[in-house]
Amino acid sequence: MASIRRHRFKRPGSIYLMVLASSMILTTIGLGALLAIRVQRRSTQMTRDTAEARLCAQSAVELGLLFVQTNPNWRSVWSNGTWISEQSLGKGTYSLKGVDPDDGDLADSEYDPLVLTGLGTCGVARHQTQVILVPDIMPLEALNTCIHTSGLLKISGGHLIRAIGAPISTNGVLDNDEMIDGNAEANSIDSMKTITGTLTVPAPQKSMPDPNVVSDYISKATIVPFTGDFDKQVLTPTYNPWGATNPNGVYFIDTDNHDLTIKNTRFQGTLIIRLGTKKLTLDNAVFIQNYRSDYPVLIVEGDMEMKHESFSESLSEAAESTNYNPPGAPYQGQSDSDMTDEYPNEVQGLVHVTGFLKLSDTARVKGSIICEDSVECAKKNTIIHNPSLYASPPEGYTYVAGMKISPGSYKQVVD
Repeated sequence: MASIRRHRFKRPGSIYLMVLASSMILTTIGLGALLAIRVQRRSTQMTRDTAEARLCAQSAVELGLLFVQTNPNWRSVWSNGTWISEQSLGKGTYSLKGVDPDDGDLADSEYDPLVLTGLGTCGVARHQTQVILVPDIMPLEALNTCIHTSGLLKISGGHLIRAIGAPISTNGVLDNDEMIDGNAEANSIDSMKTITGTLTVPAPQKSMPDPNVVSDYISKATIVPFTGDFDKQVLTPTYNPWGATNPNGVYFIDTDNHDLTIKNTRFQGTLIIRLGTKKLTLDNAVFIQNYRSDYPVLIVEGDMEMKHESFSESLSEAAESTNYNPPGAPYQGQSDSDMTDEYPNEVQGLVHVTGFLKLSDTARVKGSIICEDSVECAKKNTIIHNPSLYASPPEGYTYVAGMKISPGSYKQVVD
């Protein structure tokens, strides 16, 4: 019997399924590739937008820095808050805020800091850059002198002034009818007899203290009632015969337009005296020294004469029958109940006089004197400069030379 050969044929449906599966795989791969391209494009676009937003924010901050650097009146021109809002730049926008973080008022003090915040946007990207500016505080150049006045500086005939460690100085006229033992600086010269040091004419003008400095110290002070002249008195941060003490040694006396003489007295701290049209006289003998090195020792609203005889006399407890370091008022950490001690007859620290100043007899100051009016040296006076007054100036006796970036403050910030 002849054998019958059987042949197997694949069904057409199987081939179709294989083709369909392959097509689906290829389609999936294609769609995946398209999706990947879209994601990549979006990522690239986002990266570009983010970079654009960052540049816009940085540009806003740089513009704010330019405003501050080029306009000395920027505090009154720009108010606290938004300075620029949504300005176009390239493909993005930028906004700028300037804020006083201390009290929210840019115009009330040149000593306040400034926070500049730049906001940049591009598409959905958003970036903030911030920088903090602080005042560049410099000491008054007047603190680098033995004595500085804005008006006439006169050394009377037959008399001299000895300036040790720094020059005497005036923004006005120097009239030297006798002798300056030391260096001198002036805007102009009326007469010049003898000077042992260097003369600088014309010298650069030196700024005077801020007009608000006196009221600022009065606000810190304890009031001492005016009852007449000071004679054989002690006043320190821990000792006040007239009432409450002041932990910083800041005391204020308003003489109600009367003269005041201080003599045979020891004072430690910062004494502010308001005289109106009258005069303060320092007579024999006085020992007046500051308590805080960052405060002046004496602020005089009015005229002043310093006539304490420093060369030949001291403040003597025995001579005045007065204990000048009683319990509660130590000197160099020591108090006692005897009357055998002696103290220098001098003023130590920064002296600020708003009116006319006359230096008489052999008055000695260790520190510096700033006078807003005129000065006359009428005998043999010595001023020994204290360089720490310029190196670490007392509060209020500085000026702002501009604004500078606080180190480490230029950075990205987030809400």
